[in-house]
Amino acid sequence: MKFRVSGNMLRFTNFQDEIEVAGDTVEAGMQMLVGACPQLRPILLDGNGKVRSVHRVFLNGAALPLDQLSEKAKAKDEVSILTALAGG
Repeated sequence: MKFRVSGNMLRFTNFQDEIEVAGDTVEAGMQMLVGACPQLRPILLDGNGKVRSVHRVFLNGAALPLDQLSEKAKAKDEVSILTALAGG
């Protein structure tokens, strides 16, 4: 599957905005992603290995709740990760 990252996370992927990884679920793909880009691990995942709540995950353009990352994924699927911003 292809992961797309943007914004502040790019500096933790050597500025690669698209990264191909293997995995049969979105969650497995994320583990492969942080394996390929180890600097991304503490930014994307918490101490328990779960995606931090500040990130939004999209599977083929549809929002995927963080409790549904065990969703099956195919090699042609695209997963986008966006960081939620706060401010005033």
